[in-house]
Amino acid sequence: MPNKFTSLSVNRRHFLKSALGTSVVATIPFHSGSAKNAPIEIATHRQLFLDDFLLDPGSTRGITRTLNRPHRIERVLKPDRPSEALGFIFYGSVVDEDGTAKLFHGSYDAEKRKHFKIATSEDGIHWERPELGLVDYHGGRDNNLLPVDAVEASVFLDPNAPPEKRYRLLYSRHWPEPEKAGVYLASSPDGIRWTESNVRLLPFVPDSQHCAVWDESIGKYVIYTRTWNPVRAIARVAVDDIEQPWPYDDSIEPHHIWGPEKVPTLSRELPTVMARDDRDPPGVQLYTNTVIRYHGNYLAFPAAYQTFNGPEWKDRALNGNDGTFDIQFASSRDGIDWNRRRSPYVAAGFHDGLDLRLVSMAQGLIRRGRDLHQYFIGWPHTHGRPVVWDKDTEDRAEWLKKDLGGIYRATQRVDGFVSLDAGYPGGSFTTSPLTFSGNRLRLNLSTAGSGGVRVALLDESGKSLPGFAEKDHDWINADAIDHEVRWKGDPDLGQHAGKPVRLRFELRNAKLFAFQFGEKTDDLVALTGSAGVSPAAEPWSASIPARNQSTGATRPHRAPSRTSKRARSPHSQ
Repeated sequence: MPNKFTSLSVNRRHFLKSALGTSVVATIPFHSGSAKNAPIEIATHRQLFLDDFLLDPGSTRGITRTLNRPHRIERVLKPDRPSEALGFIFYGSVVDEDGTAKLFHGSYDAEKRKHFKIATSEDGIHWERPELGLVDYHGGRDNNLLPVDAVEASVFLDPNAPPEKRYRLLYSRHWPEPEKAGVYLASSPDGIRWTESNVRLLPFVPDSQHCAVWDESIGKYVIYTRTWNPVRAIARVAVDDIEQPWPYDDSIEPHHIWGPEKVPTLSRELPTVMARDDRDPPGVQLYTNTVIRYHGNYLAFPAAYQTFNGPEWKDRALNGNDGTFDIQFASSRDGIDWNRRRSPYVAAGFHDGLDLRLVSMAQGLIRRGRDLHQYFIGWPHTHGRPVVWDKDTEDRAEWLKKDLGGIYRATQRVDGFVSLDAGYPGGSFTTSPLTFSGNRLRLNLSTAGSGGVRVALLDESGKSLPGFAEKDHDWINADAIDHEVRWKGDPDLGQHAGKPVRLRFELRNAKLFAFQFGEKTDDLVALTGSAGVSPAAEPWSASIPARNQSTGATRPHRAPSRTSKRARSPHSQ
């Protein structure tokens, strides 16, 4: 039975005191108390440095944490077909199955009609528009249009679904009818042939993209969508069955942004988990979320909408809903408590030769070798321009002659989002006590020409274990995503598996992205997907135990409890 939700306040505890960006670093404010914590069980799970969860605050010097922007951005799809005459729409999704990447996206034609489409790629770099033969357009069916009216939408691969429902599509439908409009689900075996469900999952139209992931640590589907609290923000709901109506608090007065005769949008019916706060510039709102799971963590790439409201922006505004987007980066261990960096992950600006004023990340990513590929939609105009096209056909005709941006690939190294860095003469840090499985340790690191990394295995008290001190191996000078550490030429540390240990790292002109224990080289390659294409059940979905903030003991993730309440449409009474 659906539950009544009480709103969650936006968490204002942040690990970093200042915004981060490429080559912009901040000293890590480590927290106290980890020395007496119970060991963290990490088994063979990949460990990233998104926060200070793993770190001993009393044993860190000369280390900074850096948010690393994509190292390459290129346009992969240009709107050059009749159904794309006015460019691509903000929202998109990419999935990767059996070596084929599929990119789902929307477009405007010259009359500003919306279309839902697919493109495919093997390498993530070169994309094709398959001729599906499913939709009549301009007198023919030789196009890549999908027969689903889904623009405010996202697609994900469902690891729990039967083969005929492997692809899931979350989308808004039936706007603006109050008795029918809301969020719906469609399913497909291949991303091409879709079966639409008539079950209304949520009787609101959030007016933005909805994203869902499967969280194996709590055994639930977790969905993120737009809410207004009081301005654009991000809400969350977790459900056991994604095909059934979602719980929400039906005691909240409906928020009618389109008028009382039309379907309402969300306000406080679901818990708000990410929103603007006093660290944001005036006028910023969160337009999209595009949440994914990666190595047991939640990552989000929200579009931060700088609205052109207020005296410093008013001369730029085309209308009352105008502004520009940057893509930010946020991370969370439980999907509720988020750390959002304010410096852009992908900024509005020149990308592949064109000044883009709107950049909006598609949900999902794919891996090819050492690289992760993400995709974003970029437009050379601001948010208010399409509204102008509705009223001013001459303006629309002028924009039809212009380069309208497209879909861009943003390439990041594997695990490369955040790193712990040290310059010269260097720095060091030590982990909290942990237990591991396996007999190998591998690092994802990058060192400059004069740089290096050394690592020691310590006992729980911080004393170097015999044969596993820093002096027992040479400085690692490499740029590698799975470098095997060898002490005195031997990588085997299996004698200490299952026992409380610490790791101490020394860095000099180096970046450290992640570490991982495992059985042997072949097993580690398989676990991290280093052979190339990631499997359908992404290796970065592995669970990591959460940590009790007061005692430090590890605990499983648990869904927040709610008071039971029947979910119903505000207009059904």
